[in-house]
Amino acid sequence: MSRRGNKKNSRGVNLLPSIIIFIILAVIALVIVLNKGQFGKYSLIRIQASSGSNTEKEKEPEDKMEISVGQKYLSVKKKETTEITVLINGEEVDISEVELESSNEDVLKVDEKGVVKPVSVGKAKITATKDNLTASVDLRAITPITSMTFTATNSTIRVGKSLQMKLVAKPSDASIETLKYTSSDEDIATVNNNGIVTGVAPGNVTITVTDTYTDTSKSVKLTIRK
Repeated sequence: MSRRGNKKNSRGVNLLPSIIIFIILAVIALVIVLNKGQFGKYSLIRIQASSGSNTEKEKEPEDKMEISVGQKYLSVKKKETTEITVLINGEEVDISEVELESSNEDVLKVDEKGVVKPVSVGKAKITATKDNLTASVDLRAITPITSMTFTATNSTIRVGKSLQMKLVAKPSDASIETLKYTSSDEDIATVNNNGIVTGVAPGNVTITVTDTYTDTSKSVKLTIRK
């Protein structure tokens, strides 16, 4: 009887380590599951996002509307007109499908065919709308310059000093918004939209005023000294 009892006890002793190891592994597995693959500071499970239909789709580019015009300055006296062209993503749109509006119909009017007509001197914004898209452009009704003279009260400017250029345009009520001033070398002298020249560095420079409506220009040469 003692030999049989010993055999039973030895079998129980041999199974005990296996049971302990099983219990430890089960506890570790439970901890990993409850912590979503994390065991302490280590990640034991890698979850890779699927590249299928559940991934976020790339955003499509938004539609872009633009306005193109034949000219931005319209002579009131000559009753000039210009046509509006509307583009969406670079493709021309049937103008009958677009709603057009002038911000000031006392200055510029636009009809359903996209034709803009001047009424009186001034500026107005023409806006085009189609569905949820909109675009606008600034246009001017003007009295064109017929002639102009461009001079300077002094041919020399010192570095850091400024000089107001003298412009006389005819007729007296001519629209000077069409004028653009430029310098032949801005490293020597700059000029602003009001015709004020500022010396930057010693040298010779040419200041030019251009009527962008008639595309005529006048120039004056200046010397910048220290």
